[in-house]
Amino acid sequence: MLSLALASTAAAVGAITLNPTNQVPGGSVTVDGTGFGASRAVGIGFGDEMSGSNTDMAYNGTGMGPYTGRVSNYPITPGSFILTSDTSSGGGGGIVSTYTDVGDGTTIWSYDGTVMGTINYVTGEWSRTTTVDVTGIAANYSATYKYRMNFTPAAGIATSPTGTFSASITLPDFIDNGNYTVTAIDTAGNKATSTLNVVPEGLTIGVMVLLSAVAVVVGTRYFKKQKIKSSTQVNL
Repeated sequence: MLSLALASTAAAVGAITLNPTNQVPGGSVTVDGTGFGASRAVGIGFGDEMSGSNTDMAYNGTGMGPYTGRVSNYPITPGSFILTSDTSSGGGGGIVSTYTDVGDGTTIWSYDGTVMGTINYVTGEWSRTTTVDVTGIAANYSATYKYRMNFTPAAGIATSPTGTFSASITLPDFIDNGNYTVTAIDTAGNKATSTLNVVPEGLTIGVMVLLSAVAVVVGTRYFKKQKIKSSTQVNL
């Protein structure tokens, strides 16, 4: 089981660039990605990682499955998802099984460590199969996971056959100024992050550049003045 988990978590590391890297609340930012899976969906998350949990989730399925459902928050951090199936109240003999995400979009069964399910990091959709027909046996499905605020359509953004993508995200009007992490995750567990600086509304990039130039000029003149004054004092 250990060797399987180690092998599965070796997802590639993508890269993203932001344009601009400084933006006001409510403004748009272009996210360009490379090194992701070919022709896969990508979800873009914003801000700090948060803990998510769902209980008594609705699901569909018959026979040996797949049984499918969906968590309420995404994109999900690869390797953080754990699904639990509990038949204690459904006439299934009180069997509790867990399906643990190994970081590549698949989950392993707690009973013998075999791959028995999936998790879509972009859409929050999960699935699991069984080794026997459990039609008619009700189960309580619950899940825990890590996620970030979703900034893409529910289905995500599609990458090209070479694993690239370009998308525009719009910042919320209510966020505070400061540095925020932008995270892109695809369905195979490839992940990349970059930092966006949210600046006060009205402080455009052009104004920031101008203020920087003014600061350099003022600083230079101040030090020149101080140097002349110091020199004069020595001569006296």
